[in-house]
Amino acid sequence: MADKRVPGRRRTLGSNEVQLLFVKSKTYLHPTTAKSDNVSGFLTLTKGSGATNRDVVLSFTAEDQLSASDRKTYEAVDLQDLKTGVESEIDFPVVSKPPVSVLTGYSFSIPISFIYSVQVRTPTAGWWHGSVVINSRDGEKLPIVFFHDNESPSTIRNQKAKNQTFDPFGENGEMYWGGLDFMNALKAYAVVEKTAYEPSVYLINPETKDLINFAPTSNKDISAKTTEKFQLPDVNKFFANAKWKVLETVATFSAKTKNQVLDLVEEHAPSPIRHLITQPEVQRIGNEFEGARVYLAKWAAQVKEEAEQARRNFSLDDDMYGKINKELGTEILTNEEVSKVTRRKPVSRVEWDTFFDSTGRLCITVDEVKDRIFHGGLDDSVRGIAWLFLLGVYPWDSSKEDRELLYNSYVTEYNRLKRSWIEDDDKRAEEFWKDQKHRIEKDINRTDRSLALFKNKRNVTVTSVGSNVPPTTRESSPETPDEEENDEFDISNIRNPHLFAMREILLTYNEYNVNLGYVQGMTDLLSPLYVKFQDEPLTFWAFAKFMERMERNFVRDQSGMKKQMVTLNELVQFTSPELYKHLGRCESTDLFFYFRMLLVWFKREFEWDDVLRLWEILWTDRYSSQFHLFFALAVLSDNERIIIENLRRFDEVLKYMNDLSMNMNLEQLLVRAELLFLRFRRMVDIVDRESERRDENTKVSPDLRGLLSRDIVVQKEVERPEGVGGG
Repeated sequence: MADKRVPGRRRTLGSNEVQLLFVKSKTYLHPTTAKSDNVSGFLTLTKGSGATNRDVVLSFTAEDQLSASDRKTYEAVDLQDLKTGVESEIDFPVVSKPPVSVLTGYSFSIPISFIYSVQVRTPTAGWWHGSVVINSRDGEKLPIVFFHDNESPSTIRNQKAKNQTFDPFGENGEMYWGGLDFMNALKAYAVVEKTAYEPSVYLINPETKDLINFAPTSNKDISAKTTEKFQLPDVNKFFANAKWKVLETVATFSAKTKNQVLDLVEEHAPSPIRHLITQPEVQRIGNEFEGARVYLAKWAAQVKEEAEQARRNFSLDDDMYGKINKELGTEILTNEEVSKVTRRKPVSRVEWDTFFDSTGRLCITVDEVKDRIFHGGLDDSVRGIAWLFLLGVYPWDSSKEDRELLYNSYVTEYNRLKRSWIEDDDKRAEEFWKDQKHRIEKDINRTDRSLALFKNKRNVTVTSVGSNVPPTTRESSPETPDEEENDEFDISNIRNPHLFAMREILLTYNEYNVNLGYVQGMTDLLSPLYVKFQDEPLTFWAFAKFMERMERNFVRDQSGMKKQMVTLNELVQFTSPELYKHLGRCESTDLFFYFRMLLVWFKREFEWDDVLRLWEILWTDRYSSQFHLFFALAVLSDNERIIIENLRRFDEVLKYMNDLSMNMNLEQLLVRAELLFLRFRRMVDIVDRESERRDENTKVSPDLRGLLSRDIVVQKEVERPEGVGGG
């Protein structure tokens, strides 16, 4: 619905209405390299009732998502010379509110207060269409908006007027193009500061620290460095300040515009940053998980700083290390030591059955079962039942009858949760819900597709696997439309019934854990569970239990990942001081190469069967609920000699560690991880004993001491702030 401006009469806005402050027509999203896929829309600034300038919303709305009346108003405003920012409510047309989620289909909205910076890419010979890249404060990836000036009526009109006055330039002497109209309008509602450090980037409502961080290097510093030998920049110093936000502007482009990233970096980025961000290994991790880029920008420096603080507070002196080495040996672990330790065969179905009596109750201790699994793993035929015990879906002290009753209750509760969104039309109409659904479907379609179970088959009837909800010809959920056989690119058209079931599980998990919702990487955790159970309700509850310990990896502020990275940093310092010193010389003590490994528990580092083996061993909590950190330490320990003798720079270390993916021996690393834990535990005992004997205050840090606990570390997400998207 649209209203014409009525001079002299103040109109009260409805809950779904906004004032249209600015419009630029014929702006486009380029989701692929094909022109036929370009999405035409309007770039707008809008303001709701009682809103301040910080509440003004920047939106891109696809043309086909507007009503006829709203579109007519948009086109009219595009050609009007509105005096932005100074007039009262009566001076602007009223239209329906644009989509409020961060990304819905091919439209998005973001409040100005959520924007950190805008990168302006002017038209050039190589970039026929100018564009803007919007960088949010939380690292959310937004599409690039392109200005097709040759189609925009307002730009054509303004350009014609400038040509007639022989003044083809904008206010500041730049060549005029449609992006200048947008930036001028934005300046009416926000403080927009051009950065001297990176001229193509404009900070939006910057804080003082942002302006300081983006200040150019002094001439004195430059002259002092010109005579020095070139070295890779101190990565951690870049991490520590907002200059990494510039890199996020480049690095958070969608995967479909990767071909543009290199050109953009080479065109605009400062030389040291350009050298770093274009390293293939940095891009490789960032392209797999968006959170990795956010981690780089927000937390990597703090990991280093907090680990350094721990080193100052809890470091061991040479005498203490001398005592430790005297008792435990100077070599952490030799390959010969590791090779002498053999692991057991996996627990077979026959052996598993001997653990239970005729009623289905365990007849040996839980620790005995876990010890056996820890040292041998499980045969594939056992995983479908054993994992339910390891994850806590079934209690260890339950009988077979207990488990049958419990299963029925799980099915009932799952179906109730599922119906809560299937039958709620209002919920499914919410932009946040649609956004979550879009994210889930996008990731589902690219998760473990090499597995036969997840490959598409033609002419299948989709049903909810394991669900008691009666199926229809399609599915009880109304959210996936009927598809054509040649419909290859509609991500909501999930033909494979197992992928469809996983989608239903993740949508239902949104109802179960409303604060967390869906975050990229969860499909990696869900997939192995579904493959083993192939039962929708049972997989859901196994996933929910797994997420109790993994939720900290996905909390919005990434504090859970940061905490683990700090602890791992301290662990490397404590157990391998010489290796840690060498990593410092390589500017790699932020341990960024471990981000992906810890986030999804090495899912991308090993072949499928090895991942299943590793996870079931970690689920035992045999020595520690954080044994995955000792496994990470084992990876570093196994390559210590090569790293110290051959690697000298950040990019060399990162590339080497990345290249270990799919090239590691799981069994040897499990042995090494166990021996490292036992050595660590003895080191803690020696430090405690010697400190007491010497009457000294040498202590082991709380983070390291916590690694001796078998209690699962649980960190829950806080309530989602209003207006914040998911993922």
